[in-house]
Amino acid sequence: MQKKSVRYDEIISLVFLFFAFLCSSAQAIGPYSVGNSTVIDQGTGLEWQKNDTAAIDTWENGLAYCEQLSLNSKTDWRLPNIRELKSLVDYNKYYPAVDPAIPCRSTSYWSSTSVINNPSTKAWSVFFGNGDDIWKSKTEKFAVRCVRGGLSGD
Repeated sequence: MQKKSVRYDEIISLVFLFFAFLCSSAQAIGPYSVGNSTVIDQGTGLEWQKNDTAAIDTWENGLAYCEQLSLNSKTDWRLPNIRELKSLVDYNKYYPAVDPAIPCRSTSYWSSTSVINNPSTKAWSVFFGNGDDIWKSKTEKFAVRCVRGGLSGD
């Protein structure tokens, strides 16, 4: 009987999925402090761009948009990682699955997190209609909402 070899990248992907999603408390934390152009999540300390981008765009353009954003005289905006983006999801709400304090469309939003076994072409996104996360091709066009504060690593 021949043993089946296990690929290292498959193991890493499974471990990542386990820790990133099953062990994550990634759901709406709040409460939120709402300003004119930003919303601060009092639970995470993250400051969110209040209104998302009007245009739907690719992952790469979303990264560039957030890095170039200047809002309230702050320039350290970035595209959120998947865990940060999922922290906005409120599973008690649908279409959109987010607290009303955060203006949100029932569409998909890009995260900065690349898919571990295909980082050059795929990244994670969140569909705010129901809060599901899914990875997609980086050339697809989704909405973007920038964040600042917290840890910037994926």
